[in-house]
Amino acid sequence: MTKLKMATVITAVSFMFGGIAVVQPPMHAAARTTYVWIAPHHGKKYHYTRNCRGLSNAGKKVHVTLHWAKAHHYRLCGWEK
Repeated sequence: MTKLKMATVITAVSFMFGGIAVVQPPMHAAARTTYVWIAPHHGKKYHYTRNCRGLSNAGKKVHVTLHWAKAHHYRLCGWEK
């Protein structure tokens, strides 16, 4: 059914039963991926910003997903808590 037909049917049914039905659209929440910064040769911490104070001495910075960082036992930097 098209959206207009569906809305018409829902409205007609709600008035037949003497009330207004509250219909919420189906949840199709798009998963948003969060990216973090790590310094692979300088410990096991991840950082939300590239300019974090905890990354000041890191030579190489890598942009990875938060899921990947947690799966590889990285923890949140102490400066960002």
